[in-house]
Amino acid sequence: MTQSLVRSPFASAIAVLAAPVLVLLATISVARSDDGHDHDSLEQRKHVHGAATFNVALEGRRLVVELDAPADNVVGFEKSPRNETERKAIETANAWLASGRNIVAVPRPAGCRLQAVDFTPPTFGKGHADYRARFNFECANPGAIEWVELWALRRLLEVEKAEVNVITATVQRQVDLTAGNLRVSLK
Repeated sequence: MTQSLVRSPFASAIAVLAAPVLVLLATISVARSDDGHDHDSLEQRKHVHGAATFNVALEGRRLVVELDAPADNVVGFEKSPRNETERKAIETANAWLASGRNIVAVPRPAGCRLQAVDFTPPTFGKGHADYRARFNFECANPGAIEWVELWALRRLLEVEKAEVNVITATVQRQVDLTAGNLRVSLK
């Protein structure tokens, strides 16, 4: 299932959190990373193997979770698939993200239900490929959402660090999760 991405009402708040990082990146004309690739655009510099970014926003009864991760950390490679095993890995990852299942967990009393998934599979070729998806939930009792567990991290490969941007009516912060830690407080 392919759906176009619609600008999130939380995008401006997320942009405020990311602004200092973007200013820093914009001052660097060309960076060479440890993987030997030249990263000469802002979009490419955000691509870091071993790192995934999640944006978690709660406004009223709506919970939105966004995922941004290199294909290398989703399927194990980012170039064009070379065999049936790699084609199957892409198919499986695309089906999982399009379904919205096992992405996050919240306290059961919150009564959150998946309403929509915005996901377009990446294009694999010679350059970098990234997975980006947005999951929209409607919650009957949003006051019960004290935390979110990022179950997607269980399926991602070799993620050393997960950067989580949290935005609620009372909280705006960035949290770095390390291996084995899936829970982020929304309070």
